[in-house]
Amino acid sequence: MRTALALALVLTGCIQTTGGRVVAFQAQASGDPAIVTGAPLTFTTPRGFEVTLSRAQLTVGALYLNQQNPQSYSLEQSCIQEGIYSGEVRGGLTVDALSPAAQPFPVEGNGTDNPTRAAELWLTGGDLLADDDDTVLLDVAGVATRGAEDFPFEGQLTIGTNRVIPPRNPALPGSNPLCRQRIVSPIAFDATLAQGSVVSLLVDPRAWFVTVDFAGLVKVSDLPLLYRFTDSNDSSAQPDKALFSALRSASGPYRLELQEGVSP
Repeated sequence: MRTALALALVLTGCIQTTGGRVVAFQAQASGDPAIVTGAPLTFTTPRGFEVTLSRAQLTVGALYLNQQNPQSYSLEQSCIQEGIYSGEVRGGLTVDALSPAAQPFPVEGNGTDNPTRAAELWLTGGDLLADDDDTVLLDVAGVATRGAEDFPFEGQLTIGTNRVIPPRNPALPGSNPLCRQRIVSPIAFDATLAQGSVVSLLVDPRAWFVTVDFAGLVKVSDLPLLYRFTDSNDSSAQPDKALFSALRSASGPYRLELQEGVSP
């Protein structure tokens, strides 16, 4: 199976070592401790829904730190930009975003002590460039209430053939690559790695639902009452578009912190 690692993601190929010392660091993730204390999590959205979130799991295929702060990808630009990375964690993790406890990534990160300006999350099951991927990247469940109406809901989002977008121009067949939808970037992160540093990804699950109109969800059952997010670009429903857009938002759901290591 093709993997991002086999394609280019090796330390000497992706991380620019010129002028910087190679370091190893640890990476972990959790629900943002400033917000979550455990399941369930209850909050009110700007649309007036009181949401009790009982499940919120995010699968991150990899974490990359960048020496630059890319604002957008240009037409036909590769999703893998060799030479800009200051750090990489190539092992995936499914994060319980309702737990404030630190959940370590299964592998050690590699990087340099060149300054980091931004970060990106790769939402994959392991292969950024896969033509299809049925990995559940966001798995949520709960109840939203507004007035006398209750909307028990669930949702499982993936990024595979269900998310393919036709090219903007037939002459530019690579202008809407699927891999681009799997990259959340740029996430603000101004830091400098050192040997033994700990990078923490903190997730605010409330941010996924800020603009969701739960009243527009598709009802899939009356007994028990249940609504479900549709996992497809084909859906024109506001809740489906809003949740998928929030999953991929670089501002709001995700922030990173650095605990400095001690250089030998």
